[in-house]
Amino acid sequence: MKTFTYTLRLIRYRPWTFAANCGLWLLYDALPLLTGLVIRALFERMEGLPPAGPNLWTLVALIAGIEITRFGSFIYAWRVFIDMWHTNETLLRRNLLEWALTAAGPRTMEESPSEAITRFRDDVSEISNWIEMLVDTIGIVVFTLSAFYIMFRIHALITVLVSLPLILTLVLGSRISRVIGRYRVDSRNATGRVTEFIGEVFGAVQAIQVASAEEPAVRRFGALNEKRRTALIKDAMAGDLYYILTDNMVDISVAIVLFLSASAMRAGEFSIGDFALFVSYLSLLSQNLRHFGSVITQYRRVTVSIERLDAFLQDAPSGQLVTHAPVYTRQEPPALRYRPDQEHEPLRLLEIRNLTVHHRNGDGGIHDASLEIARGELVVITGRIGSGKSTLLRGMLGLIPSSGEILWNGKPILDPSAFFRPPISAYTAQVPRLFSGSLRDNIVAGERVTEESLEAALHRAVLETDIAQLEGGLEVSVGNRGVRLSGGQSQRVAAARMFVREHELLIMDDLSSALDIETERLLWERMACGQDNTCLVVSHRPEILERADRIVLLKEGRVEGIGTLTDLLATSDEMRRIYSSESSDQE
Repeated sequence: MKTFTYTLRLIRYRPWTFAANCGLWLLYDALPLLTGLVIRALFERMEGLPPAGPNLWTLVALIAGIEITRFGSFIYAWRVFIDMWHTNETLLRRNLLEWALTAAGPRTMEESPSEAITRFRDDVSEISNWIEMLVDTIGIVVFTLSAFYIMFRIHALITVLVSLPLILTLVLGSRISRVIGRYRVDSRNATGRVTEFIGEVFGAVQAIQVASAEEPAVRRFGALNEKRRTALIKDAMAGDLYYILTDNMVDISVAIVLFLSASAMRAGEFSIGDFALFVSYLSLLSQNLRHFGSVITQYRRVTVSIERLDAFLQDAPSGQLVTHAPVYTRQEPPALRYRPDQEHEPLRLLEIRNLTVHHRNGDGGIHDASLEIARGELVVITGRIGSGKSTLLRGMLGLIPSSGEILWNGKPILDPSAFFRPPISAYTAQVPRLFSGSLRDNIVAGERVTEESLEAALHRAVLETDIAQLEGGLEVSVGNRGVRLSGGQSQRVAAARMFVREHELLIMDDLSSALDIETERLLWERMACGQDNTCLVVSHRPEILERADRIVLLKEGRVEGIGTLTDLLATSDEMRRIYSSESSDQE
């Protein structure tokens, strides 16, 4: 039912385009009715029947005119159809992107980027194929019903008998469609796993080389491709088998006509012109009835694609995939405008009350965490590995589902994922995300910044010396995910990205873990957390713990204690173990 609902929504998006397509393809599909009738008249004229009517050359000219008109309708119909095709695909992909990029609330994309691309490409194309079949179906229905009517009027018995193999074509399509649908699911999933693996390999080349895992990686790739090959062969063969079986149906029908027409001709019930009309119609009727079987098969396939795309949209409202919105395929899109700064009150106090985060697998998480951050403070969240430090940050930011209260100056934040963004806050994750492109592009991230602001950000991030040593400076390409930079450089590029504009709150997850002691000291001095900036930081490094106004100590997902380093060292065995371990590592 959802497939039909979505289909109607797409048709109503630009109904006149759909209607024009149907009309033009109706003309293209119905004109062979006239061709068959003229061919019948031509052969009857050659037999000397009927005694009056158009001469032979007039009939030949009529056939030529019909075919020229049909060719012209095909050219124009194809142009109109291409417009509709691209419009539908653009609308679908626009809606997928809109939800992925702008929807409120925490959402985790379970698919890899490569698998997501497969859905954007192949599954969207399946919907376009479905609309194409519907456009063709109207003209095919008109031709099929009219052809059977004309043939039945000429000779009822022959028409009934030759239609039986053709109707068998439709039955075969209905029967085999379930198998094709199942094979299509398997082939789509297998293709997704291959593209997912390719994406992961490109993102982990160094890890594979360090582990000397090239051969196992190739074997894994070969195994996935073998499964994909098997699934694709089954998918293709199921469809091809249907076409092979149905292609023979027209030959069977022609044989029936030949067998029955001889006696009918001797009885004067069937002419050579009638035979020519039957043969001219039978080829198209076989294709048309096979088309009806293909429609049933495509319905199975498009249902699979719609389910996969809806799964990608996760908790989107019903119909998000086919929501009507401008796509600008016929005119220039409006000029891009930079998003105006989000209206907000300057931070006085951020309160987190009873924040709870449960992981999907039931492990770990955060339980009833509460803390406060006042303007100008440096608050550090620390704890052992697995204590929930990053989970606490991500839950507070709305990046993962959580419960509890978050208040900005005493006012509840209803949607943290929409609230905590520039210029209210800047967030750098534990593993900074860099993009293939220049160092400058990764830092400015599309913002309009002055050279003075950029230089100040580079200075605060302790990057000026590194850039001077890089060939090409700020214009150097960082490679895929920043592969040409060291871990410490990647962290400082992410820091510079935060500094190119001012934010009320800087949120950093283990930002200096890959830095040497001296660079780390300079970074925190220039960042001026606890002075001019309000910072919430995840770290267990002594340099930042000693600078903190307050430390939030986590243990097994719960707040073990809150206070200064001196207070916690005096009262918490857990804090003493962490600090002692980190201090000895840096000696």
